Amino acid sequence: MYGAITFWFCALLVCSLDGVHLQAYSNSSVFQSSYYIYEYINTPIKWQHASKYCELRFGSLPVVSDVEERSVMLDLLATQGVNQQVWINGKLNVASERENITVGKIGIDKLTVLIFPNKTDTKHAKVLSVLPPLPAVTVCVRVQWDEKSFGIATVFSYAIPVFINEFQLRGRIDDVGFVQLALIVHGHHTPYRSVLKSDRQWHHICVTWQKANGAWSIYADGIKVTSGDGCYSSQIIAGSGTFIIGQDQDSLGGTFKQNEAFSGSITDLNIWSRVLDASQITAVRVCSPPQTNLIYEWNLASLEIEPTVQIMHIPFNCPALEGFSADCQTLDAVSGFKSQHGCENPLSFLCQFKKGTYLKLKKFESDPRSLFKTKLNEFSNNTLVTEYMSLGSAKLVPNISEAETVLKIVQHVLTIENATLEPADMLSVIRLLQNVANMETHVNDTREVLENISRSFIDVADEILDQHNADRWTEINEIVQGPMAVVYGVDRMVQNLNKLLTSDQENIVIRNKNIQLEIRHKILSNLTNGIEIYMSDMNNKSADQIGLPKEAIERLQEKGEYRLTTATFVNTWYGTLHSLLGNGTLGTNSLLETVFDEGFKHVGTQVASAIISSTVFQGGLPVSTPTQYRLLHRVKTVPALVVDSVCAFWNFSLRPEEGGSWSTDGCRVVESELESTACFCSHTTNFALLFQLYEVKRSPHEEAVLMKLTLIGCTLSLCALVVTLILFSVVGVPKSDRTTVHKNLICALVAAEALLVASESARTNRVACSVVTAMLHLLFMAAFAWMLVEGILLWSKVVTVNISEERRMKYYYLIGWGFPVFIVAVTLATAGDKYIADNHCWLNVQSEIIWAFVGPVLFTLTINTFVLCRVVMITVASSQRRSMMLASDSSLAQRVYSRTWAAIKPVVILLPILGLTWFCGVLVHLNIVLAYIFVVLNSFQGLYIFLVYAVYNSEVRNAIKRMKEKKKALSFTNCTSSRPSSCLASPKMTTSLDVGKCCIPAPDKSTSKSAQRGSTKKSAFSEEGVMSFSANVAPDKKEIQLTAFRVSGL
Repeated sequence: MYGAITFWFCALLVCSLDGVHLQAYSNSSVFQSSYYIYEYINTPIKWQHASKYCELRFGSLPVVSDVEERSVMLDLLATQGVNQQVWINGKLNVASERENITVGKIGIDKLTVLIFPNKTDTKHAKVLSVLPPLPAVTVCVRVQWDEKSFGIATVFSYAIPVFINEFQLRGRIDDVGFVQLALIVHGHHTPYRSVLKSDRQWHHICVTWQKANGAWSIYADGIKVTSGDGCYSSQIIAGSGTFIIGQDQDSLGGTFKQNEAFSGSITDLNIWSRVLDASQITAVRVCSPPQTNLIYEWNLASLEIEPTVQIMHIPFNCPALEGFSADCQTLDAVSGFKSQHGCENPLSFLCQFKKGTYLKLKKFESDPRSLFKTKLNEFSNNTLVTEYMSLGSAKLVPNISEAETVLKIVQHVLTIENATLEPADMLSVIRLLQNVANMETHVNDTREVLENISRSFIDVADEILDQHNADRWTEINEIVQGPMAVVYGVDRMVQNLNKLLTSDQENIVIRNKNIQLEIRHKILSNLTNGIEIYMSDMNNKSADQIGLPKEAIERLQEKGEYRLTTATFVNTWYGTLHSLLGNGTLGTNSLLETVFDEGFKHVGTQVASAIISSTVFQGGLPVSTPTQYRLLHRVKTVPALVVDSVCAFWNFSLRPEEGGSWSTDGCRVVESELESTACFCSHTTNFALLFQLYEVKRSPHEEAVLMKLTLIGCTLSLCALVVTLILFSVVGVPKSDRTTVHKNLICALVAAEALLVASESARTNRVACSVVTAMLHLLFMAAFAWMLVEGILLWSKVVTVNISEERRMKYYYLIGWGFPVFIVAVTLATAGDKYIADNHCWLNVQSEIIWAFVGPVLFTLTINTFVLCRVVMITVASSQRRSMMLASDSSLAQRVYSRTWAAIKPVVILLPILGLTWFCGVLVHLNIVLAYIFVVLNSFQGLYIFLVYAVYNSEVRNAIKRMKEKKKALSFTNCTSSRPSSCLASPKMTTSLDVGKCCIPAPDKSTSKSAQRGSTKKSAFSEEGVMSFSANVAPDKKEIQLTAFRVSGL
């Protein structure tokens, strides 16, 4: 029952925005739902202050998206007598009131810019995000056009495998200096229209398109300058293509032309999977983009940038911010409807906590054990320090000077007094670090103060990242998403200390047991060979290395409009953080790895090195550059496991509810040695080395034996299937739907296995390998489709179906050949470069593409399993009835044997033809014996089909017998017509026909009479088609008997 938990507590809130400190003592009440606990704070404050308060309490302003949650909040507000609006999560702008679009940012002061100084056939950036199919689309971008650029300039181009000019924005400068733009959708070109002046100023451009009527429009600086319809309304824009910035693609992802390249600067490119209206376009222009259906947001980490493209971070003021007010979301306590209110107005608010988080917080707060708090009270004469460090308080440190004092006291208690941290103490220290990291510097903050607070910050962070706090991190993991929260705080602290980073003083090195921070200010012209920095623990026994290659330095100092001659390099090293992180996670499909990895089973991912970071600042702003690093292996692996080194970085935007995740985008292994691994990444961030651990399922000898068995089995099966197909076609097996289905299945298996045996020769040629993969996919899909038809046909024999054989075969052909063609065609159209595996000509098992084969196969096996069970049941029932009828003539053992054989026989006969032996493939990773069984059952499938459906098939045997008899009869016919005397003299032929001897002695009179009487009673033709004649000759002539042959039916 809601409201079961209700209590009051006092909270002190201090907010330091604009130098104003707001203290509020507030009564609060608590309600719980199935998943969350809500806390009502009745002190009216600004939205931003309310959001910060909830964050400091390890919660957030609530998102009202569930009926139950809304009901709980309304009940809580009703018990408090609240009848007005309260703050909830979500910041809105006036331009998008109608749709309540949540805004990610209200204004920005810097932008990451891609600079294309001149037209080339190389400079470009590739969007790594995979775009979905788009029935509608909006693309917005800020451009600075080069007024000296002539001819076509492509802002962006989007291509798919089957069509290159799928979606494109291009422009040109006309004779009077205006930029003309045109949109291309699936080859359909809109007319060029002058939209803006080429004046070296930043302009905001948006283009929209939708399939309905092919409607399109172009906006320049928030104003619709041209629009129309009829621009390709037949289909949607296909997904899974390649999106290139700055170049026109003449082939998928490449073949650029210099005369169609873009020249100028591009930034802030965003893509929505819908058409934005005019008010939303205005919101995007003033740096408040709507988040609904935003499928790509400008981010260097999601770009693959060609090395010669310049990257700069420049100051930028959003246009038309004056008078553009911001609203924040509220919940009406009476009606329960969401609405908007000015963010600067004070309102009471709700804080939302996960139930487990809140209960743990209360448990930690009530824990009396805290040597840290005791030492803190003894050492500090400042009562505010105790308030700052109280978990039940939400008090912010107001300024840099105060923060330095608090950090030094905490550092003394942790290092000198050796105070042990309890979970509540850990949370208090982490919250303090987050508070300090988010603080802005002021003009009167000296370099010495900034350096001192940096040292104190690193000292405190070093203590809580020590290995002896591993158990504490486990306890608070549900509240704070792991030790990387401290790394995030260090990154924020470094970015905000601008005075320290831009100083021309000597290098600053802060070295502790677990953390090392180095800040170096360098003149770029002196770094002709790049820069390398070595970082290690205080014992200096071994060192990790990080730096920038020569090409990255040249890129930083490349001449251009934003040329800067110096840069600040900030590197941080976390030596023992890997022991706190434990096992990492990557976005891999463990199920597919388990089933399809040849010889190995993935058992886990382990952080195997120190975490090392690189940040480059120019003009006080961060710049992303390529980075190279070499990390020592700091973990011991189990000898029985196989290790695969992976270069990765921590991406805080992935799985934000978990604090981030490891990612490999843009990173690759350069060199892997026994004790270290060298990596290269196309960006700067926090790097590490991960070990992918695999369990060896089979030894090299076992793999070799399995491979030999497979080749032998496939070869024998191929030969056996060819012989079976010849027998079915030549010997005259009676035509029926069953034999037709058998023939189609055999044809599919013959073609698939022949191509499989020969596929290894195509591995080195990418195009040939692609063709072979597609054909293997088609043929094996066809084989399984005809196995499904076999099951359907068997079912039709068991359950009467009133469909003629001719009509049935039409459906069978549609399933057997049409369905596989459809599946392969759709897969090829949507897969792109993910279709083929890296090392062999088959589907890529590391992507979802493999389900284009596995899915239909599992469906086929499921249906055929059901059919087989039904057939076995009917066979056993029939055998039981027969044994009951013969019960008096058979013993109990005979009846049991009869029933058992009745159950086993259809299973043995039907297993290969229905493909059910492939079920063993799911179990091959469990045991080597199962692997051998799987190989034998499936590679020898063709041989089994030959034995069961050819050698021991009564129809085939009878057809062969009839063919032999017909051949023999024909040979006698031919013989008698050409040389009858030789036939009569041939004892072999007469014996084989079993008609007696060719030359019979003259009978006596009694015998002759008897024969004559018998001849009148018998048919003129014997069973073997032989007719005998006898003649009476004159007594003076010798008596002769003739025998003639005739083939039956002629």
